[in-house]
Amino acid sequence: MRARAELHDSVVRRCRVMCLRRAPFAGTFAVAMLMMIARPCSAKRGTSYGVVQVTEICYEQPDDSSAIEGDVVGSNDWVEIYNPSKTVSVDLTGFALTDLSYSELRKKRPETVARHWFKIPKLVLAPKSFAVIARDEMEFRKAYAGHDQAIEALVRGSFGFGLNNKGETLRILDTANETVFELKYKGGGKGPWPDTREAGHSLELIDARLDPNDPYSWIASLQSGGTPGEVNSVAVAW
Repeated sequence: MRARAELHDSVVRRCRVMCLRRAPFAGTFAVAMLMMIARPCSAKRGTSYGVVQVTEICYEQPDDSSAIEGDVVGSNDWVEIYNPSKTVSVDLTGFALTDLSYSELRKKRPETVARHWFKIPKLVLAPKSFAVIARDEMEFRKAYAGHDQAIEALVRGSFGFGLNNKGETLRILDTANETVFELKYKGGGKGPWPDTREAGHSLELIDARLDPNDPYSWIASLQSGGTPGEVNSVAVAW
């Protein structure tokens, strides 16, 4: 609780200083940030932890020169979110996706946090269904034109920040800024993590019941471009 309070006070102080000392545009931005993240971000799992989970990640794609026939090219990064419940829909409106850890949220300036913070628009995820959040919505639509399930699952808006090919932390936070999902992945085939460059260019969770932070829970997609918006190419239980 002390850590949460310190984060809260730090963010509020920074935003107030920006409002008072910087140019009008910066002041307006700071006020917006103050409204968005005035409540502290918890390092602990919230009571709703696990209501949704990340089941597929695409952090590297083939370029035109290395692509072969049938490859999905130019989609840019994207993340697939899944509701594992058989009966309960999840209202994700106002939830956030970020690639910043708790400590980074504490240390970085509000304007930096804003660049690594995607607030999910109005979205109710039905039981056993998927949502896809893209770094660039328009590029994703072009790359997956003709893939009906991918387009239907696509969330409006773009998360902007890129996913690190070498690996990083992905977190989903609820409207109270409590962590409901956290994943630390490693890219490039580091250690036991799959190398997506040798397969479909996405990282897929094999079984929705497995620990997502265990590298053996993941596999490189067998399908070029992955399976955004649908059950993964290698799925034991879903």
